[in-house]
Amino acid sequence: MREIRAVEEGVFGWDLGDRLKFGVGTGDAKKVLAAQTIRMKPNHARPRTGGFSGWDALVVAVTVFLAIGFLLPILTRPRGTKSQRISCVNGLKQVGLAYRMWANDNTGQFPWVVDSSGKNAGPLSTPGTLSFANSTNVWRHFQIISNELNNPKVVACSSDDQRTKVVTWAGLTNNEYVSYFVGLDASEVVPQTILSGDRNIANSNRLLHGVVVVVEKSPLSWTQEIHNNQGNVVLGDGSVQQINNATQLGRQFQAAFLAATTSVMRISFPQ
Repeated sequence: MREIRAVEEGVFGWDLGDRLKFGVGTGDAKKVLAAQTIRMKPNHARPRTGGFSGWDALVVAVTVFLAIGFLLPILTRPRGTKSQRISCVNGLKQVGLAYRMWANDNTGQFPWVVDSSGKNAGPLSTPGTLSFANSTNVWRHFQIISNELNNPKVVACSSDDQRTKVVTWAGLTNNEYVSYFVGLDASEVVPQTILSGDRNIANSNRLLHGVVVVVEKSPLSWTQEIHNNQGNVVLGDGSVQQINNATQLGRQFQAAFLAATTSVMRISFPQ
């Protein structure tokens, strides 16, 4: 900068004679200064500090622990649980629709109300499963709707590890292929009655087996198997209710009792 200033002072300090002598005009002097002036950008970068501080390490550690706490429940959650329950709901909707179709062809009666001749439901009725209403052969109540329910795999829930999906209706020969109960007192004209649902219902924490008479305010609950203390229920109108805990299950059954104006309900479980 001193040299530039010196050039400036020297050139612009010349008198007119010196400028004429050396042939340097004012404009030329400015060109000389412009050519010789070099602008230096000051370096404002901060000096490099030391390595990783203890505070930085603490922040990283806290972040990692928070991430683990957030992701661990997601990573350890059983895969497919939600999708399998949705599949179960869709299957039960098909079951409910099939039973209603069968009832529409049989004077509004479900199969377990119609005898093997079908005469007790009218001259045009088809044979029912009344003779199996008090037996443990729940699969009979599903086999009877084979014309209305095309795929027999539907009667076995994908989340039920203790049941196997059968390929043909002819292969449906026992309860090992059935995941759902049937409500023997269900009525198509009373929508809130219990028609079907997941088989893993317990009374006082004991899994229900065979034909069971459920009374009002029974301490019903879902077991751990199938849907992890949750389940699904089909109502008399064919709709499916997803029930997530024992309280909701109790309320659903209480609504069925009130709708049917009865204090007892017969349910047949496939186990």
